[in-house]
Amino acid sequence: MWRKLSLMLVVLVTGCASMPDELMVPEGTNLAAYNLARQGQELGKTARWGGLVTGVTNLKDKTRVEVMYTALGSSGKPSLDNPSPGRFYAYLQGFVDPVSIPQGYRIALVGKVMPSEKGKVGDYEYSYPVLAVSNFKLWAPQQETDVYYDPWWPYWGAPYGYGYWGDPFFYGPPRYFPRRVHTTGPKVPKPDYPNPKQDQPTRKQQ
Repeated sequence: MWRKLSLMLVVLVTGCASMPDELMVPEGTNLAAYNLARQGQELGKTARWGGLVTGVTNLKDKTRVEVMYTALGSSGKPSLDNPSPGRFYAYLQGFVDPVSIPQGYRIALVGKVMPSEKGKVGDYEYSYPVLAVSNFKLWAPQQETDVYYDPWWPYWGAPYGYGYWGDPFFYGPPRYFPRRVHTTGPKVPKPDYPNPKQDQPTRKQQ
């Protein structure tokens, strides 16, 4: 009995953690590493990268999605718990309305690594690894919700003013506690790439 339940649990967990169809690649594919691609390596290799959408630009015959890179979980969903090592450009063929890929959404993409491109983050010159996308998947922003019980509401007694024994003067522990919900908003990964100001030499170094 317990053995059957354990096997069912393993199957369920495995099913929940499986990669979405949009992100599947042929078995045995050697996926490109983001950190190596930043160094000019991995050209032409298949990559499965993801992160947070930071911008969408429509060009003449394609659409460029700027993504703040984060590692993917076992289900293909980008994790926002670890620092981000940088950004990359993802190119989709044809016109894609920016409304369909909103800023702040999480995205995972499959495609080929192309030569890096120069761009800017604000006024800062930045070298972007590039991905020519064949497929992708989106997730809406994650809302962090803290749920807790308030033991002082409405009072230390039964919810309807009576104790468990029907005695109006007896107040035992409450049958339930109401819950208050606090929404903290979507999570954002912490950048883990150098601050440009920290890379500039000081006057003494010059």
